[in-house]
Amino acid sequence: MDADKGEIRVFGKRHVAIDAQSLCEFLDSLVGTQVGEVIMHSLEYHLGRTEAERFKEENPQATLNDLIERFVEADRLSGVGLTKVSMSSNPQHLALIEVANPGTKGSTGATKSFVFSWWAGVLSSQIGRELDVNEVWYDKQGNIARGRLIERQ
Repeated sequence: MDADKGEIRVFGKRHVAIDAQSLCEFLDSLVGTQVGEVIMHSLEYHLGRTEAERFKEENPQATLNDLIERFVEADRLSGVGLTKVSMSSNPQHLALIEVANPGTKGSTGATKSFVFSWWAGVLSSQIGRELDVNEVWYDKQGNIARGRLIERQ
């Protein structure tokens, strides 16, 4: 953080601190949870894909694990939460994303898409297959959000 410039940077990219939970809830209140989910999915998928492509362009020798580690750290530094990514070869369950102490809590509407669609974009760009968010659930007691990513049909 550079208070003199009024900037927050994570790995060189400028970020702005916002209340993501309020943003998601407000979007849902404006357009409904189904449309809010679609809008947030479209935005986050695009942003995740773009970030992953930029990272790969700047680090052509990086492996998928290198990319995942970098973005898990970016999630931590930017306040998304403590992310864990588990990959699988099963097309019915290609990835499980878990976020402890997530910045957005819930499993419907824009909140559902906020983190998980971003990761779908990241991983889609790197594995060469389009992924979709299949299931999202939030464990209130454990304060953990989980989402499954599957191959788009």
